[in-house]
Amino acid sequence: MADTGMNEVTGVEVDAVKEDIERLRDDLGSLLGDIGSFSREKLADTRDKLSAALEAVEGRAYGRVQGTARMMRNRGQQAVDMSRGAVEQKPITYVLASFAAGVILASLFEWKKGS
Repeated sequence: MADTGMNEVTGVEVDAVKEDIERLRDDLGSLLGDIGSFSREKLADTRDKLSAALEAVEGRAYGRVQGTARMMRNRGQQAVDMSRGAVEQKPITYVLASFAAGVILASLFEWKKGS
């Protein structure tokens, strides 16, 4: 009978340990669920911050591209105006230079064609 008393106590202790393990399992599941939702919130917050930063960078880049395009357009217009002014001052010189360049190019093409 001594053995029966020991088995009953051991059975009660085993049941208590089983219940403790079940509670630990439930607590762990709850904890992991909380961590998962916390991670999702952090990821969403990080995604929002990255999106805002990306939009700011895109805005600055677009502004710089527009500024560069405007500057290049102005410089191109200045170059055209300068060349027009130079041609207006010495039109005969530029006509003769253009004629000479045309003759040289034509002779080069004829030479290539004959080879």
